[in-house]
Amino acid sequence: MTDISQPPAVVLMVDDTPANLGVLYELLSEAGYTVLVAEDGESALERAAYARPDLILLDVMMPGIDGFETCRLLKERPETRDIPVIFMSALSDTVDKVKGLRLGAVDYVTKPFQHEEVLARVHTHLTVQRLKRELAEREARLAAIVTGAMDAILAFGADGLITLCNPAAERVFGRAAAEVLGQPLDSLLSEPLRQVVRDYQQRGQPSLWVPEGLHALRAGGELFPVEATLSRATAVGQPLYTMILRDIAARERAEAEFNRLHGLNLYLRDEIQAEHDFEEMVGASAALRAVLREVETVAGTQATVLVTGETGTGKELIARALHNRSARQAKPLIKLNCATIPASLAESELFGHEKGAFTGALARKLGRFELANGGTLFLDEVGELPLDLQAKLLRVLQEGEFERVGGAQTLKTDVRVIAATNRDLEQRCREGQFRPDLYYRLNVFPIQSPALRDRREDVPLLVRHFVQKYAASLGKIIDTVPLATLARLQAYSWPGNVRELQHVIERAVIVSRGATLEFGDWLREPTAETGAGKASVTTLEEMEREHILKTLEITGWRVSGENGAARLLGLKATTLEARMKKLGIERKRGGLEN
Repeated sequence: MTDISQPPAVVLMVDDTPANLGVLYELLSEAGYTVLVAEDGESALERAAYARPDLILLDVMMPGIDGFETCRLLKERPETRDIPVIFMSALSDTVDKVKGLRLGAVDYVTKPFQHEEVLARVHTHLTVQRLKRELAEREARLAAIVTGAMDAILAFGADGLITLCNPAAERVFGRAAAEVLGQPLDSLLSEPLRQVVRDYQQRGQPSLWVPEGLHALRAGGELFPVEATLSRATAVGQPLYTMILRDIAARERAEAEFNRLHGLNLYLRDEIQAEHDFEEMVGASAALRAVLREVETVAGTQATVLVTGETGTGKELIARALHNRSARQAKPLIKLNCATIPASLAESELFGHEKGAFTGALARKLGRFELANGGTLFLDEVGELPLDLQAKLLRVLQEGEFERVGGAQTLKTDVRVIAATNRDLEQRCREGQFRPDLYYRLNVFPIQSPALRDRREDVPLLVRHFVQKYAASLGKIIDTVPLATLARLQAYSWPGNVRELQHVIERAVIVSRGATLEFGDWLREPTAETGAGKASVTTLEEMEREHILKTLEITGWRVSGENGAARLLGLKATTLEARMKKLGIERKRGGLEN
């Protein structure tokens, strides 16, 4: 008869007849109940207050205080009033039974006892008591949830009258629950929102999301913007509706302030670009502004500039800004990455060659110094130039003269040189890897490009710049970057600097499926074992390789063409193939051809 998932119920028997007590004790014990005994009303009151039984079997006729008085006292006392009482009596008078029920008893069993009847009635009333207790606990938990909820919660019936109003709703609407309960829900809503609720009730939907764009009414008639969820349940055969409502006025104010600040930052960036033509040098930090002031100071001169800084800090952008603010802006800006060309071809790239100068020289080729005549030559990673070529570079810097490889004619050139390096050239000079005289000739006006970790306040501006750039190129609309994502990006050390950030954002834009930027667990800080310098190179190369592989998978390994990976990545197909070769990426067999 008892539920084995629950602890044994405790039954208190009260009877002055030992024989009756013995019979009931044996019967209830065998049924699995814990049985307590009292032989009179006074003892029963004491035991009930102390032991808190789950049910009391109470004899009517007892010496001293009888069962009726005992029941009255049990129901009078707070600690025992909720315990169900079943009277036991040989009396069959209806008046006595009514009297007992009026005193708070839940049932009667008649003497002599029928065992099945006793067990059935005890089990029934214990089950009812347990269900009441569980219901009370659930209602208490629900009430705590509703009361503690940050969102406004209103419940209303099919008639539209409010039956529940939690504290959050009181705060949102500026009305006490006592003012709201029993009032029409319509009194709290604007007409468009009322119509939404009415349509929802008529359709009989289980739930409905009400997005922003509608309004509710505060005390005094003030409209405020909301979003809400409507849900439907059935209670006692009647529909019961719940509205969970959120006041988004504060959020709209925050978004407006964010947009204002974002617009201000964009204005500052545009102002810098308009006034100084600094292109993609996005940011408003003190470190970046110091660099821009140096650029503005030296740009109009003919001085050679040495831009130093870690990989990925935007040294080329500084070079472009210097060129675009100079008197040479109408002439070409020619770039040469000294780290990517083989030593055997470096001289030809710089100075050109004549036909037949070496195997493969099938025609005359103009070098970078010729191509840049009248303009600017940007020598990126200048610290990687071979020593023998450094002497020839020094000559052209000092005299403006050079010869093509395999040629005898001395050529003149008018070129302003801007060099960049991530190496410590002074250290390389001490090691004999770089000519000191060339270093002094290049280092006329040094500019240090700051690492991204030294201008973290620029990260949000850069993120939004790259999001807009890549979203536009992919035909996507991404207008939201979660604040948690921005905070995470700002906290990261960026060993690969702006270039690493750019690649990460490009990847995020590619994988994003909606209007919100989706960001994975892609950032790995350098470890003590790898060291910061080693980790920055490795992290960047690994990320670039992973990014190219992902893009190739998206395009079915098609490299070129309208739907090829090169177009998605914003690269020439030949450039992408070169990067694939360098990174050891081999085209999958069976993939689409170019």
